Amino acid sequence: MKQTCLSFVFAALFLLLLPGCVATSGINTTHAISGSGSQPGRYSTYAWYQEQPVQAPDFEKGFDKSLDQHLRRALEEELQKKGFKPATENPDVLIAYDVSVSVPVEKDVPANFAHGFGYSYAHMAGYRYAYQNSGAPGYRSVDLFKQGTLIIDFVDPASNQLLWRGWTEGAISNFGAGYGKVRRAVETILAKSFTN
Repeated sequence: MKQTCLSFVFAALFLLLLPGCVATSGINTTHAISGSGSQPGRYSTYAWYQEQPVQAPDFEKGFDKSLDQHLRRALEEELQKKGFKPATENPDVLIAYDVSVSVPVEKDVPANFAHGFGYSYAHMAGYRYAYQNSGAPGYRSVDLFKQGTLIIDFVDPASNQLLWRGWTEGAISNFGAGYGKVRRAVETILAKSFTN
């Protein structure tokens, strides 16, 4: 009888604790850092840091090229909501993004990557971002983020320094993610923007 009561108590506790575990599992966390040269509220125009990849694409298995299109569209729409306008000359900021991915062991060699550059979905598409990150507390390279983390960077075109970075851990776990999911992730990150 005593053992049956204990079993019942443990089962009840398990059922009480289970919803708390389920509710918190898989929740993405969003963060942002600002570089020392950032001037909130002073930016109104933007351009892409890199319009097209600088080398032939080397897409990994599972790559879906529509993700780049979804990310660019979502970023452009969200920036417009914040009062930004695209500029072909003298933009206030340059915009770049990354999505952290795992790299196969055979490709995980220093010769394949520029110094200080992490491994990302964009990198596998031939992107090579080369901006500086001095004065950005808590900065880390893309390879130190968990897979699926969406990272958005604002870069100063004059100094090539990182002005602001926002990211959501595990936001893009499916590299064929549709536009709706991508847009929500971009909105969440830019809600922490220094442009507010």
